[in-house]
Amino acid sequence: MPRLKATPELIENILARVPEGLLHKSTLGQRLELKEKNGPPIQKIIETSHRVGAAGEYFYDSTRLSAEQAAEFSRYCRAIFPNMRRDGTLPDAPISDQRQERDMRLSSAGDEMARRMISLMDETPGYAQAGEMTLDEPLADALRRLLNTGDLRQSDGLIYDPLRLSRNTVKEVSRRQRFLPLHRELTNRLQSKPGGTAPWNELAQTYGAETLRQIITLGGFSTFQIAMAIAPYTSQWVRLADTNPDEARQVATDAVKISDEDWRDALELCGDLTRPGAKPGKSIRAQVLARSYLVGGAAKRIGVRAQTLELALGDEQMVSFIDPEGKVRLPAYAVEAAAVDEAYREKIAAYEVLKAREIAMVAGVDYAVIRARMRKAGISRIEPQWGQVRGRWGLPNTLVEFREALHVRLEAWREEREARDAERRRQMETMREHERILRELERQRRDLLRARLVAAFPAWKHDRRGEQQIRLHVGPPNSGKTYNALQALIRARSGWYLAPLRLLAYEIFDRLNQQGVPCNLLTGEEYIPVDGATITAATVEMFNPDDSRDCIVIDEGQMIADPDRGWAWTRAMMEAQAPEIHVISPLTAQGLIEKLAASAAIPLEITEHHRLAPLQVAERHWPLNDLPPRTILVAFSRRMVLSLKMELEQQKRRVSVIYGNLPPEVRRRQADRFASGETEICVATDAVGMGLNLPADYVCFYELEKFDGKIVRVLHPAEVQQIGGRAGRYGLSTVGEVGATNKRDLKLVRQLFAAPAETLTHARVAPSVEDLAMIPGNLAGKLVQWSSLQSIPDSLRGAIRTCNMDERIELARMLADHEVDQLGLEASMRLINAPTRQDSREYWRRCTTAILAEKPMPLPPESPKMISTGDELEATERSVTCADIYLWLARRPEFRFFAPEEFEVRQMRAAWSQEIDDALMKRLNLARRCPRCGAILPLSHRHRLCDNCYYGTMHDFE
Repeated sequence: MPRLKATPELIENILARVPEGLLHKSTLGQRLELKEKNGPPIQKIIETSHRVGAAGEYFYDSTRLSAEQAAEFSRYCRAIFPNMRRDGTLPDAPISDQRQERDMRLSSAGDEMARRMISLMDETPGYAQAGEMTLDEPLADALRRLLNTGDLRQSDGLIYDPLRLSRNTVKEVSRRQRFLPLHRELTNRLQSKPGGTAPWNELAQTYGAETLRQIITLGGFSTFQIAMAIAPYTSQWVRLADTNPDEARQVATDAVKISDEDWRDALELCGDLTRPGAKPGKSIRAQVLARSYLVGGAAKRIGVRAQTLELALGDEQMVSFIDPEGKVRLPAYAVEAAAVDEAYREKIAAYEVLKAREIAMVAGVDYAVIRARMRKAGISRIEPQWGQVRGRWGLPNTLVEFREALHVRLEAWREEREARDAERRRQMETMREHERILRELERQRRDLLRARLVAAFPAWKHDRRGEQQIRLHVGPPNSGKTYNALQALIRARSGWYLAPLRLLAYEIFDRLNQQGVPCNLLTGEEYIPVDGATITAATVEMFNPDDSRDCIVIDEGQMIADPDRGWAWTRAMMEAQAPEIHVISPLTAQGLIEKLAASAAIPLEITEHHRLAPLQVAERHWPLNDLPPRTILVAFSRRMVLSLKMELEQQKRRVSVIYGNLPPEVRRRQADRFASGETEICVATDAVGMGLNLPADYVCFYELEKFDGKIVRVLHPAEVQQIGGRAGRYGLSTVGEVGATNKRDLKLVRQLFAAPAETLTHARVAPSVEDLAMIPGNLAGKLVQWSSLQSIPDSLRGAIRTCNMDERIELARMLADHEVDQLGLEASMRLINAPTRQDSREYWRRCTTAILAEKPMPLPPESPKMISTGDELEATERSVTCADIYLWLARRPEFRFFAPEEFEVRQMRAAWSQEIDDALMKRLNLARRCPRCGAILPLSHRHRLCDNCYYGTMHDFE
């Protein structure tokens, strides 16, 4: 909970509601900000109040307490913070008001004995011992009534007034009373001690450690520590707080100090020999130190490790004793004897722990061999001792000889290792230099190749540039951009309408012919000629710049920045030779199109269009069970679209669906049913944001996150604005509202709809066959290199990038080098441009195999005989996708000969599309089920398995 700013008025009001009338600063600081960075300190604020005082670390209500009372009260006060709301208001009445209300209530009830009992309590500190109260019968009855009503309360044998003391304070009073006799006893005990002090351990044995801590918390005592020469090296003491601390510390120091006389027994154990170089002092302690060794010094003198000597001492192989300071000492005479007597020294050295590798090195055998020998001899392979291996397997008879031999072997090994490392470093340096040369050669090769590719980059300038002009139509959806551009195309009488989707190209083809303007249709999969037509509605990839005619309309111009398909828009705009080029786009693409036009010196005229029908964000959210008619409900996966369809149909709603996998003609029929009112809800992916002219009053977002091929992310403002702009189409509906199915998403929709859309920065280009011919390697390698080289002229690097070739590269990797050679580079490039997806690559490969064998391509896989489940629907969609590949290849001159059944496949595709459309109009059971247990998955469940199966699987791995 956030802390509130402290003010004198707020602190006054808080203290007025505390029974004790005072609070510790830390308690206030839990709810109030007492340290203002730029404001005056809290003490200054308190000084401005006439009702608040400060006593040490406490603030008190000066209308109820004096400074002396507050100081005394603070010793045992444990007041708590009163009730306070988040906004700083205090719901309870001040204590003074509560006391007055209690008095008036008792007076109104005529209970004079109860009022008298309250008066008696006022003469106490706020509490009294229940067993010590002497009351006549009327007063005792009054006390019982007051306890029953809660006007007085009882805790731990104390009667107390809750308007003067809180329960925590009463508990502290009870605790203090319980330990006060022991407090007095400890005080008297320490007063009888020198320096008024005693060891903690001594007192803890008398009172118990926890009781001693409780006594000390009552005050009047202080604790301190002094250093000791022996473990535990510190001693804790307790003293009276009013005694001289230096005197108490001196008493404690003298008590734990080891006297010089305490060392006399140790001196007798040392003998008379003094350590070499040691000077005996005057004290007994100094003489002991001069005539003895500590374990570390003794081990060094003998020539073994300290651990070795400790093991020998454990077996009593040498004399030792413990001095008054608790340290192990060895007489100098014993240590010196072991240092000069080889047999004695070897007796101690027998306990030296060696490493198996050291033994193997001195013995001149493999490590594995020595371990096998030790295992056979029953010797520990982890901690073998010198005495266990001495003289075995060609080892010396003394540890000194062993160490000398080991030193020689180690030096030789180190020299060999250093020589080996030096040779390895030399080889590594040679290798790095070789790699550096190769990198430099590769860099030079890439620079040269990039320079050749840059030189071959199209200049986008031709003889007819002076006659050309680009007319850029910018504006939001439903602003008449497409209508105005099409009127220009009709007036020109010849030209192209270029669309991103077959569906949109078909819509314009149909519209123009209905208006009496002859128009052809050209897509990757079909060509429908119309007698007398000089205008063609086409998908943008099918445009032929050399046959531009008089006018070109390029729809959805923002697609010029699309990583996968943007190259087709760039080519259409920059290579077209028509005098009139109309580009339709939102405002986000204007700057990029201006840059491109300027780079080719094409005159540019901008026409800004404004929305024709009003559009707003809804004031409230629309739950699924309350969606208004004529609503487009937006989700971002086929799975979610179909799940929502089933959910709405269970609510007796009539539903159309539109998603990317649907054949274009099915999308069109689904959209037509929504437009005619046959269905009232259209559940759609973002495919609805481009190319469908739906008469929707409302666009409702069920989801605001989508998987963009790499990550799941929140929609960009431009996406929300593009999709939401489909609400309220001019001439088709009168109201346009954008919303969501819950409050949280509606708030996000409002933010994204109002946010500025990110402007587009780079158009995309694709490689030509000539570009790839310059690049060495196989076809997939050529495409990878072309993508990485980013061979864009410096003047255009700020406006152009290479397109994403991932799908093309995947298909190229499915072609062997000899197959590319057989087809030729141009035909191979044409082949890998087929409209594939991950689930249709296998069929594409089968078609490719047939073409290479000069045989007819296989027919697309048969669809299920009927569609009654979601899996059967998906299988039929896959059959249509494969049919599109067949028809696309059939439309290419290089592969037309291998598609003799084009007509039959077209009929099959049409039948499958009709089956999909029919199935979508039925109430299919499209509920997703867990593949493991068959349980129906919730609508919002994002995973394949249900939670029970998923966590059960996780448990299996534990």
